[in-house]
Amino acid sequence: MSPVVRFAVLLAAVVGPLSAAESIPPIPRVLPPVGLEIPADVRTRLETRLAETKQRLEAAAAKASEAGPRTVAGRTDIEVFLKAVELALLHREFYSEKDFAKADWALDQANQRLDVWNPRAPDPQREPVSTYPWPWAKQPGLQVRGYRSYLDRSVQPYGLVIPENHDFEKPCPLYVWLHGRGDKNTDLHFLYERATRAGQITPPGAIVLHPFGRHCVGWKHAGEIDVLEAIGDVQTNYNIDPNRIVLIGFSMGGAGAWHIGAHYSSFWIAVAPGAGFAETARYQRLTPDRYPPWYEQKLWGLYDVPGYVRNLFNTEVIAYSGELDKQIQAARVMEEAFRSEGRELTHLIGPGVEHKYEPETLQELLRRLDVIVTTGRELFPKEAHLQTRTLRYGHQSWIVAEQLKEHWTESRIDAVRTPDRYSVNTKNVVRFKLVLPEEFQAKTEFFIDGEVMPAAAPGQGLRLPDKVGGFRITNRGVETRKPQFVSGQAAFIRRNGKWHWLTPDAEEIEARHLLKRPQLQGPIDDIYMREFLVITPT
Repeated sequence: MSPVVRFAVLLAAVVGPLSAAESIPPIPRVLPPVGLEIPADVRTRLETRLAETKQRLEAAAAKASEAGPRTVAGRTDIEVFLKAVELALLHREFYSEKDFAKADWALDQANQRLDVWNPRAPDPQREPVSTYPWPWAKQPGLQVRGYRSYLDRSVQPYGLVIPENHDFEKPCPLYVWLHGRGDKNTDLHFLYERATRAGQITPPGAIVLHPFGRHCVGWKHAGEIDVLEAIGDVQTNYNIDPNRIVLIGFSMGGAGAWHIGAHYSSFWIAVAPGAGFAETARYQRLTPDRYPPWYEQKLWGLYDVPGYVRNLFNTEVIAYSGELDKQIQAARVMEEAFRSEGRELTHLIGPGVEHKYEPETLQELLRRLDVIVTTGRELFPKEAHLQTRTLRYGHQSWIVAEQLKEHWTESRIDAVRTPDRYSVNTKNVVRFKLVLPEEFQAKTEFFIDGEVMPAAAPGQGLRLPDKVGGFRITNRGVETRKPQFVSGQAAFIRRNGKWHWLTPDAEEIEARHLLKRPQLQGPIDDIYMREFLVITPT
């Protein structure tokens, strides 16, 4: 075949599918929707104020940075207001005449914070929150703050509800509330709501975090990462007990609680989904004759929660539904999933209500959560469970899957530990690690899929737990660090139908192979879960 003919065939193969794709009409719906026309005088006023406040922020930050690279902090708590106004002007995110006042309010908030901003960065390891150099950090009540996302370096907002008379030096529980769908709930409207409304739950003695979730994306992709990043920022700035974090939400937030709860189950002491949805086909009322292509059905396995139900055995789950709510379907589906694994789902039903919390049932839910929170969570429970179809979600409790036999096929690791034995059962797993607690003993035996593993010397697939100390340089001089516990690990690989210890040499050889591994397993939309670079055409 001549080069010209070969090129023509290739061009036809490429252009044909593109032409077919171009014939598909665009989706008419736009989210968020376009709002009101902005009157010229309003636009001029807001744009002028926005530019002036930006200049003021940059001048203050530049002056502070002269003292050193660690001096500028708290800036994102100001920048979230400016970003909100900028986006509202750019995309016309004003849906009533009253919304223009929200933009003025946001600019007022930014300037008020600039009035008292001391951008010296505190050391959260040494300084209590009450001494932080920006006053809003230590104020109880409703707070709006922000962080810079590692995904795209954008500033993302979140809201806090801090109890009156809160002891900022004492570790406290954190309740993470996932909001429901709101097509018009963009940055500006989210900030205003979080600064003026406490929300549906205000558990005593606990801080409530309201993540933004990147607007209205169902708490998936960047919305999912936003939850984790917001929690991380709160933990940096406040004294949060990491073993008493609750995940709760309603409607779209309930769907988010099912999804994030199941995919990161060992992070939560309790998960409390309200309404929402938990899978694709039944929620969308798809019959087999209307199913999409097989490969799309395969990818349902990325998020469909019934396929991750065993992960929820690592935490406590209390579902809520209104008795008359059509979205009770989500909890019914999960009841079936729990029963298929020999467990029962705790499901509270609000009598006589549709898509909302029934007040008394909500109080019962919060009472039960308080009991669980008071008890606390074990860092190394006696049993742990991992169920997944992808290495994107290959870590639960003290189990880490590192290689699957076949992606998008159900994979499991179930492990039980006693003082002298670890018993592990696997499915579709080729390589995994177990994280070992401080009390682990070298003589402990390992049973994997019925096989008794030979004893392993430390360093040959087994790393014993240890404590490390050292020194720390502070503005007070050189200080001795208190010894810190470093967990051990046991690593295994399956070859020729048998399990073996994964030695460091073998691990190095495995790393050279071209195969799917954690953080490099696809599919393509995985790019929205971590920092990535977009190169535009020239």
